[in-house]
Amino acid sequence: MKLSLLIPTVPATVEQAVPFARQVAHGSQLSRLWQGQSYGLEPAATFAYLAGAGYPVPAGTCVLVTPLRHPAQAALEARTVAAVTGHTAIMGYGPGSQVTQRARLGTVYEKPVDASVEFVRAARSCLAQPWDPMVHRASPESPPRYFHSGEALPPVVHPGVQLGLGVLRSRMARVAGKVADAAITWLAPASYLRQVVVPEVAAGAKSVGRPRPSVVATVQVAVARRGRSPVDLVHLSAGGHLVLPHYADMLIRAGVDAPTNDPVSAAKALISGGGFLYGSPSDIAADLTEYAEAGVDEAILNLTGVHTRYGTDEALLDLNEILAATASVHW
Repeated sequence: MKLSLLIPTVPATVEQAVPFARQVAHGSQLSRLWQGQSYGLEPAATFAYLAGAGYPVPAGTCVLVTPLRHPAQAALEARTVAAVTGHTAIMGYGPGSQVTQRARLGTVYEKPVDASVEFVRAARSCLAQPWDPMVHRASPESPPRYFHSGEALPPVVHPGVQLGLGVLRSRMARVAGKVADAAITWLAPASYLRQVVVPEVAAGAKSVGRPRPSVVATVQVAVARRGRSPVDLVHLSAGGHLVLPHYADMLIRAGVDAPTNDPVSAAKALISGGGFLYGSPSDIAADLTEYAEAGVDEAILNLTGVHTRYGTDEALLDLNEILAATASVHW
């Protein structure tokens, strides 16, 4: 299993992302720098700035919401990231919450899984990637409802783009196995990945005769230190997700009772259920081993809670202690 790093903040200035790009550039244990959806600076622009500043590190997104972009624009951004960094870009997409859909579209996706599949198909078509009959298959009886690809973009030389889907529940996991290059999770405990996500992704891939796409897990982590409150760190890292019904439903399916109307209980449940790794660096290394054993190909370390409360230096201190603890682990 590879380890990667999430920029643990939504940068208000591009310079705020530099310490984390530097860590990936100089740390051999980290494979990629990731960024989530941003309502500040566009992630593709941030990665382009970092490349120009001397940090052309492999980049990815987990995940960008489809109500904000057309597939052609997504394809343009994705191949730009690949071209400017000189590395294959992994760009993840998802439908977002119903609140986001209504705010940006004036309505909601009646079938968000179908919308996500159409988005990936359309973006792949715009990229003019090699023909994949499962991705490009179209039925005259069922024309695209949400996204139409249009013509491929004019060719540009780049190292390649992998298109991922944000995965919470079994149906999205199965379709990710059919059409995506990566299935990207958020808050999902290792046990849920082992029992549900990885098997469903594999089953989806097998049903269409293709290799299983990679499973990428975003893992919330924080080193236990005197004076720190793990409940506080959960709220700072994932509080906005814990109140959303689709995340609550996924956690219930994972055996984590995280009530949307009780933030303290939800945070404690997430910690005890393995959705937020809090402890010594060696404890966290052991917990990460469970993700590897579950079939995860890449774990993205998310230190947003630590960064929000204590700043960049503390976040990097946690990161380097975790990396030191995992240096001798063979996944």
